[in-house]
Amino acid sequence: MKRILVADDDAMFRTIVKRHLNRMGFEVIENESGKGVVDQIRQHRPVACLIDLVMDGKEGIETIEEIAGIAHRPKVVAVSSNAKYLDFATGLGADTSLLKPVSPESLRSALDRVGIVPD
Repeated sequence: MKRILVADDDAMFRTIVKRHLNRMGFEVIENESGKGVVDQIRQHRPVACLIDLVMDGKEGIETIEEIAGIAHRPKVVAVSSNAKYLDFATGLGADTSLLKPVSPESLRSALDRVGIVPD
């Protein structure tokens, strides 16, 4: 089963996205900030990461820049309710973006754009 890492400081958002991803056939790894995301990537080898841009602890932009330096990195989906932030994130290394609120359809579309499909 393919894994996707979801980093967002909003526990309700993580719960909703996890439910959508599980129904699509993905295993979900969670993190409440950008701290530790690179370690989780190295340990669990997710195919994609959904990274919220505004988080307590460690911001998503900084996390995306850090992920960009990983060899064989997962696809990165920047997530925010602010479209301008999403444009900025794709310029810094995110593979695509996802505007909140997230629906199952918009989530599937974002994953399709980066070529991620369940097993």
